[in-house]
Amino acid sequence: MLKRLTWILVLTLVLRASIAFGQLPPGFGLEVVVGNANVPVALVSVPDGRLFYAELLTGSVRVVRDGRLIPEPFITLPIATAFNERGDPRGLGILGLAAHPDFSTNGLMYVLYTPSPEEVVVAHFKDRDGIGVEETDILRQPGNGGMHNGGRLRFSSDGTLLITRGDNGMQQLAQDPDALQGKIMRVNPDGSIPDDNPDPESPIFASGIRNSFGIAVHPVTGAAFFSDNGPTTDDEINLLVPAGNYGWPRCVGACNLSDPLLKDPLISFTPTICPVGMDFYTGNTFPEQYRGDLFFASCKTLTGGVHRIKLVPPLFDRVGIQEDFFEGGLGGVLDVKTSADGSLYFSTFDTIFRIVPPDPDVTAGLRGTVTDLDFEGNTTPIVGAVAVLRKKNERTTLFKLKTLTDEAGVYVFTGVPDGEYRVVVKKDGLEKARVTVDLMVGETTTSNIRMSISP
Repeated sequence: MLKRLTWILVLTLVLRASIAFGQLPPGFGLEVVVGNANVPVALVSVPDGRLFYAELLTGSVRVVRDGRLIPEPFITLPIATAFNERGDPRGLGILGLAAHPDFSTNGLMYVLYTPSPEEVVVAHFKDRDGIGVEETDILRQPGNGGMHNGGRLRFSSDGTLLITRGDNGMQQLAQDPDALQGKIMRVNPDGSIPDDNPDPESPIFASGIRNSFGIAVHPVTGAAFFSDNGPTTDDEINLLVPAGNYGWPRCVGACNLSDPLLKDPLISFTPTICPVGMDFYTGNTFPEQYRGDLFFASCKTLTGGVHRIKLVPPLFDRVGIQEDFFEGGLGGVLDVKTSADGSLYFSTFDTIFRIVPPDPDVTAGLRGTVTDLDFEGNTTPIVGAVAVLRKKNERTTLFKLKTLTDEAGVYVFTGVPDGEYRVVVKKDGLEKARVTVDLMVGETTTSNIRMSISP
């Protein structure tokens, strides 16, 4: 038994080292939570620390408690499945999962699944000692085989349930006000229609959507953001607004049309990256520069990974930074979820990982400000400068932070291995200043750059 445990430990360490230093930002690592999972398409964390996940093709929702997979599924549903000509799963099975905001008291877990190719069901189950009982269907809607059924579930800040639905491969339905396909719907937890929906007799909240498979709610503003997959160009991240029309199939990406009702994406991606599950990081174990950021999965088989978007305060309605948190090597990522204890999990087609944050006892930190120095010796924060941290005598960029996301011109780098570094400050793409700093393990160094860097 000792030999077996040692072998597992060595495998875990090797996996963490190979990914942490090859693809993740410095200091981060990966920990396998569930191996040999069966397409864990959706993750949900509940307040007592358990992690629920839905298996696309088995009809099961499984539970992880204290890092261990519970043998008996929470539920197993009769589902229809479908595959394309390459053998890849299509949009049938269990597609969405969400815990009621009052899960701690009512134990309700919501599931979106396809009992047949022609039907999409949203139901909730009551958690009774780790087993789902008392199925209650709140919505039954038409489907169309395995094409773009949707369908993510997310409770909004006002307690209503948001449901994403794709166009079922019938493009015209996305603009049809009488069709539920190609829409984001908003309903009460019992399936009834909220009085303040754009049409109080319809669950439709937004339209013009091709194939949305990710939705998240901002922890400060309560605004919802969702992904949409383009046909061959312009995958999108969008800000959800009531009665918003996101263009499909009239346009993809920025519409550049005169119709004021059409909503352009916050950001679009060409080549496509297959943006799917997403969540805001609301924990406090990650370094400060990542807190409150939107993390979303990319399901591209060869290049998929986890991306990060930092939104610009105070409205958090535009993109400040978009970067790959890591990319490639894991075969595509399906969902991302912040847990109750501040961990960040993500799932691939066969594994659930926890992202291990840098250990402050074995890494260093750097905090500083970028300010403009005038002839009288007064300083003003530089908004729009870029602070880049590099190893001294090397050009490899370890961290990059646009200070436009901080009106005080503050830059923060954490989780950095000790050593001698250079902070290079750029404005409008041109280097304006640099300073050399020594970073020590377990310490946070302060380095304020005060010199004239304005054009």
